[in-house]
Amino acid sequence: MRKNSKKVFYDDKGIVKPHASIKKYSHKIDKYKLEKKGNSKMGAIACWSTLMGDFVYKNLKGVLHDITGTCHNCEACKTSCYVRHSYNVRPAAILNHAKNTWGMRNDRSKVAADIAQQLSRGNISIVRINASGEIENEDQFALWCTLAYSFKDVKFYIYTKNYPVAEHFLLNGLVPKNFVVVYSVWGKYGVAEYERVKHLPNVKAFVFDDGNMQLNAKVHCPAYVEKFKTSDKYKRTDIHCIDCKLCFNSKVKVIACHDH
Repeated sequence: MRKNSKKVFYDDKGIVKPHASIKKYSHKIDKYKLEKKGNSKMGAIACWSTLMGDFVYKNLKGVLHDITGTCHNCEACKTSCYVRHSYNVRPAAILNHAKNTWGMRNDRSKVAADIAQQLSRGNISIVRINASGEIENEDQFALWCTLAYSFKDVKFYIYTKNYPVAEHFLLNGLVPKNFVVVYSVWGKYGVAEYERVKHLPNVKAFVFDDGNMQLNAKVHCPAYVEKFKTSDKYKRTDIHCIDCKLCFNSKVKVIACHDH
């Protein structure tokens, strides 16, 4: 939790504090949908997000009450998790992500049908999965493979640290060509797992550059290339994922990033 934030709607124990966007929220889920625009780094890329973290979110109403985040082993990356900050800046995102989390666990057939209906309109060409959160099991991964097989003109890409699930689908030839699987690698975490699947054409590694990278990256994400003069933090450039496309369209296999 950022101490310099005057308005804090979420803390590290998962407590969601009262806010207008939460009070107005109806727990009734009429339709699941991709967000047409992701975060400031992504630009105009449709994305799907679930709750980050591995703790229970409190104070949400209805079926979303006391719902657990989708990540695991958060110690590997929590200090650099951009979603932790975004939940305070955009508290309504907590509720949207909670809805998607509940749907992926309890209502996958409707999730798939609603997203398929949205994609059938033909105005979405790129889908990013896990802008926040994580794939939890093979059934969830299979949902995205099925959608990718059904919409071959759409590019799907996912960032994941759930290496066992991704590896099962990749090594058994179950991932379609238009579905890029990006292994998130932090320090030694994920290196051995990436090495087992790196020979496959639709696999990449996205490596957090903490000065001790275990994989050789020839390029860095152009969204963060220059530090602020007064700190070790990196500035955000005007380049967005929709402009760069290194993570899902380039032949570059390993991309490093200074920040999220």
